[in-house]
Amino acid sequence: MRRASNFDIIFFRSILGISVLVLLIAAGLYAYLGTFSRYGGDDYCEAAQIRTSSPLAAAFNRYFSEYWPRATMRYSNLLFVGLSESLGRYNMQITMPLMVLLWFAGCVWSFHELRMLLRVNWSLGIDLFLGLTFGFFCLRQAPDLFQTVYWRSAMMTHFAPLVFGLFLFAFVMWQARRASENKSISLLIYILIFAATIVIAGFSEPPTTTMLTVIPLLMIAVWFLEKSPAKRIHLVLLASVLAGAFLGLLAMLLSPATASAAQEKTLNIVSLLTTSFLYSYQFIVDSLKTQPLPIFVTLLIPLILVWLYEQTPSAPLSSEQRRIIVITLIVAPILAWVLISAGFSPSVYGQSFPVERARYLARALLIAVFMLEGALIGLLLGQYRFQRNPSLAQSVVTILFVVIAIGYPLRTAANMFTIDLPQYRTRAEKWDVRDAQIRAMKSEGARDLVVPFLSKEIIQDLGDHSGYRLNRCASVLYGVDSILALPIKK
Repeated sequence: MRRASNFDIIFFRSILGISVLVLLIAAGLYAYLGTFSRYGGDDYCEAAQIRTSSPLAAAFNRYFSEYWPRATMRYSNLLFVGLSESLGRYNMQITMPLMVLLWFAGCVWSFHELRMLLRVNWSLGIDLFLGLTFGFFCLRQAPDLFQTVYWRSAMMTHFAPLVFGLFLFAFVMWQARRASENKSISLLIYILIFAATIVIAGFSEPPTTTMLTVIPLLMIAVWFLEKSPAKRIHLVLLASVLAGAFLGLLAMLLSPATASAAQEKTLNIVSLLTTSFLYSYQFIVDSLKTQPLPIFVTLLIPLILVWLYEQTPSAPLSSEQRRIIVITLIVAPILAWVLISAGFSPSVYGQSFPVERARYLARALLIAVFMLEGALIGLLLGQYRFQRNPSLAQSVVTILFVVIAIGYPLRTAANMFTIDLPQYRTRAEKWDVRDAQIRAMKSEGARDLVVPFLSKEIIQDLGDHSGYRLNRCASVLYGVDSILALPIKK
């Protein structure tokens, strides 16, 4: 068997370093797009609610309102809006880039903690690469990137809980790893995890129902498979998350908004489950049909990475390890189907098939499974060495890795710079011009304003009558009596 030379190791690390740099550029562009976020749709009303009362009072009042559909069972959203609004006039331009950067940071930390917990022997550079790759492909394949990430009203429902959930996931794994190292876990840690889960659960139902599905499965796996002395602590850590998620879901179910909506619906558990699994299956099939290249690349990158890593001298896999890998290869897609169905179930109950922005969690789960499948396949293939000219085979695979791991994100970044960036900038400039007009008219003493209508192609804009909900909210936000938005006559 050919042993890896120092040159091979240095070359591999150099390629990995370049790949990380390219992914950081793409991550930076995704964050930069967030600087062009402005108020739109329900942002006006949510900001107005915060401006006219405290965030806690606004969340309390909306939670206990019975007027459906403007009332909501979600109790953390307006707290998030209040935190965002506290950043000042340019809070939208700060919040969205910050959330994107936190998303990538959470991805990297999660991969690092997972690797450390499983005691996988690879470098911090690979943690960084895999975390950035996962974060990149989730945004690259987002069903509706703008509404999911750059429209605050939807972002705090479908993106924010995943961002904060990643940090919770990484923190729990960190504590589990500390327990495995015979370090004590204080009661305060369990309370912190419990409280953080309650807050995260209050953003929206899909992440909560997903947690309530995956945590019991993890607890069962730990109960039957783990043999370490830290088993009890690991179970208590998971139980803290489970209790927080259950209490959060219970709080949403008991809200007046839920009771008001439930009056118009009848709950059929069998129909709910079967439809959720059907929609999940349709989503997976549709993803494979509409995103074949990104999904294939998502699988291929970790496959090649692990294969190349396995070319260095290492102990061969035992028959037991091979069996576990094969079982995981079979179980992982089934588990993804179950978790996606769990995440779809609130939409199935509320509004049939989930809207695009509500599918982001499902797409993230799908990407995670494809990356896992690729890594496991690469691990199995790495056990077999080319007998003839192994150097050539390794060189060809390395070139393929360079093309995919560097070329694909670089191509995406170039498209973002030439296509997405001008569109985002143009929309923001038009909004800024109108905002300046409103402030100028107000400073001149005008109380009833007529401003240009922008567009409703992406999200709702102000309307042409002052009684329209968004117009009333905008007038409160700007401190005037009324605002009308009319199309510009050409």
